[in-house]
Amino acid sequence: MITESYSVSFYGLDPRYYSIPIVGNIWNISSEKVYEETGIRISGYIQESYVVGQDDEELNNTNIITIDSTRIPHEIATPINYWNAYEMVLEEVRYGLGNPRMSLTVVDVDITDFERS
Repeated sequence: MITESYSVSFYGLDPRYYSIPIVGNIWNISSEKVYEETGIRISGYIQESYVVGQDDEELNNTNIITIDSTRIPHEIATPINYWNAYEMVLEEVRYGLGNPRMSLTVVDVDITDFERS
């Protein structure tokens, strides 16, 4: 089934303060708040990375935290409802991180779920 995949990256986070568990906790709190308001849970996968290979960038004690989420079509009624809830979570998380630079990628994907047999 065709659905949407969302990938948000927060740039320039100081790893002394913003580790995967800290950012993940901020996401969880925001997601739970939005779930209580909308009934739509925004979950995802989180990872940490660094920018390399650019003249003006070096590993300078800042990191990038990326969270990937995919809308499951049979669980969420419409792409618009999911997007609205997703946007609410992003606003909360970005505020909780001190408004860092970020990028957002949205792509259509073909996903197949295999139920446990």
